[in-house]
Order: sequence, then C-alpha cells, then structure tokens
Amino acid sequence: MKALFLLNVVLWLPFLVSAQHNSDIDYHCVENQQLQIDRILENKQALKNGIAVPREEINVPIKFHLVADSDGLSRVDVNDVLEQLCTLNMEFADTDFRFYIDNGFNLIDSDAVFNTPTQGVAVAEMLRAKRDEGPEAINIFLTESARETDVGVILGFYANVNDWIVILESVVGTNNKALSHELGHYFSLAHPHFGWDRQPWDQAIHGNPVLITRTDGVRVELVDGSNCDEAGDFICDTPPDYNFGFGWSRQCPDFNLDVMDRNLDVIDPLQPNFMSYFFGCDQITFTPGQNEMMLADYMSSRREHIRTGFNPITTEIPNTLELISPENNTTTKFFDGVELTWTTVENASQYLVVLRSGLDEIIEIVEGTSVFITDLLPDEIYTWSVTPFNDGYTCAGKETNILRTNNITTNTEDPDFAETIRVQPNPVNIGDAVTLHIETNEALEATLSIFSIEGKAIWSEKSSIGLGKNNIKLQTNEFQSGVYMLSLSTSKGTINRKLIISN
Repeated sequence: MKALFLLNVVLWLPFLVSAQHNSDIDYHCVENQQLQIDRILENKQALKNGIAVPREEINVPIKFHLVADSDGLSRVDVNDVLEQLCTLNMEFADTDFRFYIDNGFNLIDSDAVFNTPTQGVAVAEMLRAKRDEGPEAINIFLTESARETDVGVILGFYANVNDWIVILESVVGTNNKALSHELGHYFSLAHPHFGWDRQPWDQAIHGNPVLITRTDGVRVELVDGSNCDEAGDFICDTPPDYNFGFGWSRQCPDFNLDVMDRNLDVIDPLQPNFMSYFFGCDQITFTPGQNEMMLADYMSSRREHIRTGFNPITTEIPNTLELISPENNTTTKFFDGVELTWTTVENASQYLVVLRSGLDEIIEIVEGTSVFITDLLPDEIYTWSVTPFNDGYTCAGKETNILRTNNITTNTEDPDFAETIRVQPNPVNIGDAVTLHIETNEALEATLSIFSIEGKAIWSEKSSIGLGKNNIKLQTNEFQSGVYMLSLSTSKGTINRKLIISN
C-alpha cells in the first residue's frame, strides 16, 4: 500500500502543479476563483433552503505548521503563534467561531515549503503534512515566502484546491488581519470588491458614474441593493466596493471620493471589514451576512472533517506565572543537565518553554511545571521563557529569565577506582529509599552529596567505601519532587549521577 500511495502522488503531481492558478492568487489571494464562486453559490442556496446552523459557539481546530529551512533555521517564534491565535479569537469574537490548537504544532524543515509553497515539490510535502498531522483541522502553513507578484508581495493566500492557508511568518503575531482575511476565504467569503481585483476603479478607465454592468466577468454591484444577491461578493449587507481600498491610505481615513454607480447613487464602501483591502482601520468586523455565509460553509459536507465535536479548554488564564529556578542571572552547576521550574497557573493545561542563545533554540511544550534540558552549550548565556496556555486560550503573557551555563558536564568520566556504578530505583518516589550500587578496586573515604540542578548543595553525609561491592542507601522523605544531582566525592575523583524524585 505504501508503494501504491507514492505512485499515486507521482501520477497526480502534474495536476497539483497545474492546478495552482497563480493569476488568481496574484489578484484574489485565492487559488481558484471559479471554485470559490461555486462554493459561494452553493452556500447561498443552502441558506435559502433553510439549512440548520448552530447558534452556540463553534470550536474549530487549527493545525499550525511551523516551517523552517532545511537546516531548521528561521522558524517563526512559537510565542508569536500563540499571540496570533489570541488575536484571531478576538477578531472573530462577533462571529460564532472560536479556534483552538489541534494537538500541538507541526514542525517542518524544508527549503521548498519555506520559500516556494506554490511549487510542485512543496505542494507534495504539504499534502503529506496535511494528511499525517492535520486531517481534522484547518491547516495553516507559516512560511518565509508566499508568492511575489507584479502587484507586490502577497502576505498570504487560501489554496482552495488543496484546502489550506499559507501565511508569511513575518506577519504572525503583529495584529495584521491577514490570517482572519484568509480564514474568511477558507469559509467561502469573497472580497466585497469581487470583480475589481485585477483592475481597481480608475476614473480614467471606468468613468464616474460607473456605467459598466460587469467587470472581470462579475456583475457590478449597485448601491440600492437591487442586485446584491448576484453581484459583487453575493452578500447584501456588504455595500458596493470597487476596490477603493487598493492604494488607499493605510491610516484608513474616511472614504471621501464621490464615486457613483450607474443609478447615480454615491458609493459608501464598508472600510472596517476583514475581507476588504482597506488597511489600518479600527474595529474591523465581519458582517452578519458574512457570518451566515461562513456558517453555511461550516455546515457543508466539505467541512465535515472539522466538525469533530471536541470541546477544548478555553478558560481564561491569569497572568500569575512566576519562574522559580534557575534564578535570574545565575550560573548552572552543569551545562548538559538543567532543570527549569515555575509555578502552576490556574486553567493552564500546557506550558511553552523556549530557550535561546544566538541561533541555538530549544522549544519544549510540557504539561507539568518543570522540564529537564540536556542540550545546552557550555559557557553560554540563554534567555528562557515560559508561557502558559490551553488549547483555546493563548493570551496569557510569558515570563523570561536569563541563565548562564559553565563548562562542567554531568557526564564526566568516572574515576578509575569505580568499576561499576548504578543508582536504583531512578526515578524514585518520595519516601522510598534510593541505593547507590558501587563496586571499587580500593577502599576510600567519601562524601555523598545531593545538589539541586542549579548547583545548590541541599544534603551531605560522610561515608566509607570498602573494597568490592558497596550499597549506599539514601532516604528521600525530606526531599521534594524534582531533578537532583547525586555526587560521591573521594580523594581519587568524583562520581556524578542524575537523580529524579517524583511524587
């Protein structure tokens, strides 16, 4: 079956490549505009037929694919992705939709997807990622490039043939409306200036009043609403817009051009709308008509895969997180074994942990309030941050500290006197005894110590080691759960072992 699937990919690849309607992406930010029109008309008919749509909050899964180059470099900041989801849910607050993270993030290291997501090799990789990682979610790929065109750099697009969204990572987490705009397209919305994408209104070309009845094959919408069901974006509460937003000031001043339709009615476009090309406006919204269209699309058979019935945790998380250890601006005892700990935060189900030093980056998502990191470099300064979140609430702030590593390893070579060394059980439950089993070739006086992972000595005891096998027991009643370093120091050298004590 695996060989057959690979064969099918090769056979269909020419179709996938030719199906990329780049001219549509260039002007409409949707891959195949005719396919989009067909869906709009189907959804409008479903609404006319009285399709039942839910009237409670709808939870919609999103699978974010965080793309880097083939070396794993230049990936979007995961904290920016959390902030983007927070912004997204605020922007959709007046609709019936709430978005949540579908089973974590997917990391992709691919030059093709990173730089040319509309090309054949990239499309094949994205199809596999969608199939394997996001079969029950909206798939969103965060890349370095989307597509450069004669009309400028595209910030994102909706590929409706393969049903995914591509967004530039440079706009993620910046309060740019690009993702909300493309999600509107995902749920079948067109631009309110539909038909005027390739050629915005120009008095020298179209005149004033505008007398033409069609542009780019689409009926020209009238102010009086007499043809709103079949013209423009096919939605009646979005007034006519002849792409006046293209080139309009990004500070979004009120539209003040007296442009008339063929009935001599002055056009007043809806500037603060997610689907328009007016940028920089405040209080941007989707109209009730656009919400109805998106709901109809959500209830269609093509969206059955995202109607999972799953109810994620979406409870608000307070900004109460505190970092415990290592303390800010302290040096760790070992560079290749550092435990990071923080306080529990109410309603948080997961914590994003990020460590950075130059190009070195470590990302962990954990459910508890500690993580043991073994991949740090010696003699480096790292920033480390923790962000609490749950699947549907990602608006809590992060906390950041600085740690410094030295050049001491937890895996130093054991001294010659030690022939075999074992720590059992490990992990050990609080209250149980842990035993250091050591076989030596000489008798020695020793000191057995326990250090916290940041290097603080918290227990010490003298001990005598006899020739041959020794079993040194240590009670754990007085220790808290966590990661420790067990150290046996003698005149002939020191033995270090990591010890994990759990509840």
